[in-house]
Amino acid sequence: MIMIEILSKFVQALEHQAHVLPLIRKTDLQLHLEVNDQTAVLVFHNGEIFIKPDAVNQLTRFKISGTKDSFKLLLEGKEKLRKLERTGRLEVIAPLRTTLLLESIFYLTRPDDYLEKII
Repeated sequence: MIMIEILSKFVQALEHQAHVLPLIRKTDLQLHLEVNDQTAVLVFHNGEIFIKPDAVNQLTRFKISGTKDSFKLLLEGKEKLRKLERTGRLEVIAPLRTTLLLESIFYLTRPDDYLEKII
């Protein structure tokens, strides 16, 4: 359930980031996430985002898999998706355009406590 907790924090942070919301306004995709033995589907649909936990049999076109630490870095906006993929810490199955969209969403959605340290 650790993955669901991390994803929930990400979704909460995203909902409070007005500058990121235009990126997902017309986005319609289901992203299969696999961390060690845990799976979930992150759904972007008509400006909303929600989590489907334990969606093992859910068919999706896009997938990201890797370690818990790598996902945490990604979802906290501390590391970019393509860098984690290049270094072999995450495996991404998605076209470049989708990967760039996801990278933008993940990188721009930082929890408020991270931004407070900058300000």
